[in-house]
Amino acid sequence: MDRETRDMLLETADRFFTERCGRAVVNDVEKGVWPSDLWKEIEEMGLPLVAVPEDKDGAGGTLADMLALMRLAGSHAVPVPLAETALANLLVAAAGGTPAAGPATLALGAVTLSGGRVSGTVKRVPFASVAERFVVVAGDTLAVVPAAAVTVTDTPSHAGEPYGTVSFDNAAASFSGKSAVTADRAFELAALMRAMQMAGAADRVLATAVEYCKQRVQFGRPISTFQAIQQMLAELASYAAAIIASAETATRDADEGGLADGGRFSIAAAKTQASDFAQRMAAIAHQSMGAMGFTHEHVLHHYTRRLWVWRRDFGSETFWGEKIGAAYAKAGPEALWPALSASRFAA
Repeated sequence: MDRETRDMLLETADRFFTERCGRAVVNDVEKGVWPSDLWKEIEEMGLPLVAVPEDKDGAGGTLADMLALMRLAGSHAVPVPLAETALANLLVAAAGGTPAAGPATLALGAVTLSGGRVSGTVKRVPFASVAERFVVVAGDTLAVVPAAAVTVTDTPSHAGEPYGTVSFDNAAASFSGKSAVTADRAFELAALMRAMQMAGAADRVLATAVEYCKQRVQFGRPISTFQAIQQMLAELASYAAAIIASAETATRDADEGGLADGGRFSIAAAKTQASDFAQRMAAIAHQSMGAMGFTHEHVLHHYTRRLWVWRRDFGSETFWGEKIGAAYAKAGPEALWPALSASRFAA
């Protein structure tokens, strides 16, 4: 997908999300209401197939195209598994399958796959109770398991989205195939997906806090003119910039390096950065907005609570930080600077 086409896609999606993913829709999802009409429109636009090749009925976009869409979705707190389905569809296509319609999700964890049957339990699976199929990867084999073949225990996330624990008890897969995307790589790509969503949410948190502080008047002038508030907003902006820059860099490196292993260091760094700063951004944004930021009626919590949840999804800052540290320790001191400057894991 060329740059002009991508820009048109993102512009169209931005207008659509603005019109159709308002506060009421997001709040209703927290109450257990599945927005079927919203999902139907998203599928009609072809968004879950953005990175699927055209010969598999997709849009023929790249990994970078898909991730740019995920950042946009994060900035609108889109309350459906668009990100999970888009990545699941890409992984299925990479394994030689043809993606099916309907919402899907990723169950990436300690599962075994033998003879087309899946066993194991995966916790904190996003949108588990509404997904029609689950994509799992064991070693270098991918499998798609229909929802009817698994047991889901609902455990809503802190953001109110339908997360759950998924149990596979010798569940029969509707499709399985070898793939260049291994289980570890699928987890990396899911982490990158979340980092880009967090970049979108971070951008919106910053914009929301800045706009509120410009409008809120105290002692006869906007609170944005107070030095203490300016310092908080400056710190908030620095965190948002770091999250966005690291996520965009990882997206570029992953896209240029290839689906199988591109941008491994950048992805680890981006998820570490995003997860580490998520808590700080949420705290500062709510503090700068005072009581208003803590009300359910305001939209700020749609983004800050997702930042809290996404921080842990597919590896927290501790998980990815340990990965980076272990790689550098194994490579030795002479490899530290070359590895850092080359944006890759030490060999």
